[in-house]
Amino acid sequence: MTIDTWPPDGAGPIFVRGYHGKTYEALIEAYHDDAVLLLQQGYEPASQHYIEGKWGFALGVVATLTIPLIVGALVWIQILSSRPIGTLTVTYLRRAANRTYANPGSTSPGG
Repeated sequence: MTIDTWPPDGAGPIFVRGYHGKTYEALIEAYHDDAVLLLQQGYEPASQHYIEGKWGFALGVVATLTIPLIVGALVWIQILSSRPIGTLTVTYLRRAANRTYANPGSTSPGG
């Protein structure tokens, strides 16, 4: 599991993290664990963007050229039966220290 952070020190009101993993489940689990820790530090996820992974063109060419050796058929089976894992990018915002929530039953402006 790889987690990229921008800005690298992670200190600021906004920062972005990119999650990459070997499986989709591992990617989501890493995001969830990280989000819980960051929530304790005062950060909330503001937006998420998932980009599907894709196989490279070169892999298709190699698979096609090696079909006579049976290896190409095995590679094509792998390409057609699975999908590569994408990248999840999450933007976190630091929430205000004195956040107040209005009470829906209250008639006063402050709560």
